[in-house]
Amino acid sequence: MYLTKLLLRDFGKFHNEEIVLKPGLNVVHGGKDSGKSTVGSFIKGMMFGIPKDDKKDSEYDLYKPEKGSYYSGAAYLKKDGTNYLLDRSFLDGAKKMSVLDVNSGRDITLKDSNTITGTLIETDKNTYRDTMYIGDNREGAAKELNDYLSSMILTGSSDIDLNKAIAHLKAEKEKHNSRALSHKVSELAEKIEEYDDVDPGLAENKQALKDLTEKFSMEAQRRKRVARQLVENEDGSVSYKDDEVIDKEIEAMNGKKAEDEVDIEETKETPLTDRMPVILLTGILVVLAIAEIVNLLPFDDAIKKLFVIFTIGLVIITIVDGLRRKGFFNTDDIETPDEDEFNKVLEEIQEERDQQEETEFDMTFAKEYQEKKQKLAEEKEKLLERKASRDKLKAEQALVFKKKAELEDEVKSIKLAINTIEALSRSYMERAGRDIVPYLSEYIPVLTNDLFVGISSDSNGKLIAEGHGENMPVSSLSEEMAAKVYTAVRLSIAKHSDNERLPLIIDNAINFKNQKDTEALLSVLSGIDTEQIVILTSEDTVSNILDDMKISYNYIDL
Repeated sequence: MYLTKLLLRDFGKFHNEEIVLKPGLNVVHGGKDSGKSTVGSFIKGMMFGIPKDDKKDSEYDLYKPEKGSYYSGAAYLKKDGTNYLLDRSFLDGAKKMSVLDVNSGRDITLKDSNTITGTLIETDKNTYRDTMYIGDNREGAAKELNDYLSSMILTGSSDIDLNKAIAHLKAEKEKHNSRALSHKVSELAEKIEEYDDVDPGLAENKQALKDLTEKFSMEAQRRKRVARQLVENEDGSVSYKDDEVIDKEIEAMNGKKAEDEVDIEETKETPLTDRMPVILLTGILVVLAIAEIVNLLPFDDAIKKLFVIFTIGLVIITIVDGLRRKGFFNTDDIETPDEDEFNKVLEEIQEERDQQEETEFDMTFAKEYQEKKQKLAEEKEKLLERKASRDKLKAEQALVFKKKAELEDEVKSIKLAINTIEALSRSYMERAGRDIVPYLSEYIPVLTNDLFVGISSDSNGKLIAEGHGENMPVSSLSEEMAAKVYTAVRLSIAKHSDNERLPLIIDNAINFKNQKDTEALLSVLSGIDTEQIVILTSEDTVSNILDDMKISYNYIDL
């Protein structure tokens, strides 16, 4: 598969830029900030998309035009004799991509709307980046090579650092440690134990109230049976008074007592005009007053005496008549009781007094019952308050248990993730040992002018460049030599990893300063089975060297 044309409508710094590519070697030349890397990213983006993420300086934000509302492009490619047109909008939320079969004019249905993977090719974006896209490595090539090989061998992907991933998961595992919550659970359990007497206490209180109520009910029935009296019916038979009758008699007795107290008070307040001394004194004063008045009148003494005697008689008659009207002289209703009647009255009075005492005793019993019942209610209230406190502690304990269980589940998941990653890493290492490691040194002698013959690692995992009898840590190599080793390793991986002959893109990874290095590179590239190579470079001498070598190539100057 190879690309024939790129249409950068709105991508990075480009607007309606057209780049024609050909099968074989393509050299895209440009100075600093001319957009070389933008072209490489556009090729990747057209095939696999550029998803938007929240990372700072993300690829999506890096190439999104600052002006305008468009972010799109198109590319023509040829695969197995068929021409395809890829058209894509890179905007987040827009329709991602369409593929047209130019030969037939039919739209191709993509298995994934954002990539040609699964439809036109099988290689995914990460694999393509790690095998067929070699980025700028002229600075920090030694570290980049170490990170690249370590990740590829341990994880199968250059952007996954196994050690960092494991360290992160272990840190998360420690964050989810449940020791503090276990201690909290123990503390709450000790506090809850202090309330172990609550449930038995409530049960005892309930039983005590039940016993008290039953005892009161039984005693009340017994007292009613004792207080029940025999009565003689009209037919001469004898029966017990009903409880309702007894209750009414008690109420009547209490009412009669109240009435007697009122009568006593009324007796104490006898009107002044009903008292005999007052009546007699009043009569005398009237007679004296009239006698004094008559004595002042100009009558004979005989007439005055006669008038006074008449007045005295009238007053006496008036007083007697008044006393008679008040029943003072009535003796018809008064009968002297005999001894039996007198004793019967005394018995009735004593019986009423006994009944009143019995009623008062019943009231005392009821009061005692109420006091005991109130005491039990107060005890129950205190127990319920303690129960509420215990329940609150239990609820808190349940929440802590839940949180502890959640943390433990998280820890289990993290442990599982670590074990899974380590197991996957072992499988990647086995595959790398079979598919990558044996070929890492294949191009090192060619690109280093035979200064080094291979690459390996020491017991600490540090990369070692193997020379003729003398080895050197890759980290100690010059930037130029480290870049050559890095390029050699990447090209060997590209050769043995690409099964679909996809375009090989080399972005500023090669120094074309002399013909010897260029010839070495071209000899390596000729051994890689791919239909298209796109070299992105800022070296001005590249075209002259290629011309001198009579190499056929397609040159694009940005």
